[in-house]
Amino acid sequence: MSKPTKESVELYLRFRWPLGALKDLPEADLISTPNTKVLLAEIAQGWKRGEPYPMYIMLIRRALGHINTIRRRINQLREAGFVDFEGVKDDACVKLGVPTQKALEYFSAYASLIREGGK
Repeated sequence: MSKPTKESVELYLRFRWPLGALKDLPEADLISTPNTKVLLAEIAQGWKRGEPYPMYIMLIRRALGHINTIRRRINQLREAGFVDFEGVKDDACVKLGVPTQKALEYFSAYASLIREGGK
């Protein structure tokens, strides 16, 4: 391991504050639940690419946990207003996960804190 430098310590301290401030954002407890933040980020990534994730694909993501745990996390995100589902024209059974306006505002607040910490 390399010797710590003042620059590395400064970088850590600069970003420690904004990351700690994220705990004060609404629904911070929900987002800090294991894998919930990852799940929300994946839903947003798919939406951003124009390829929202079908619910059944989210449920089989072994890296995110057991299918029942993932289902519970998705429902928690939906109940908290971070995720919604859209139907597909060709198949009424397929539901696509999409971030809500509230989720986009959460990401925006997160980005603002990171920018603020980088100054």
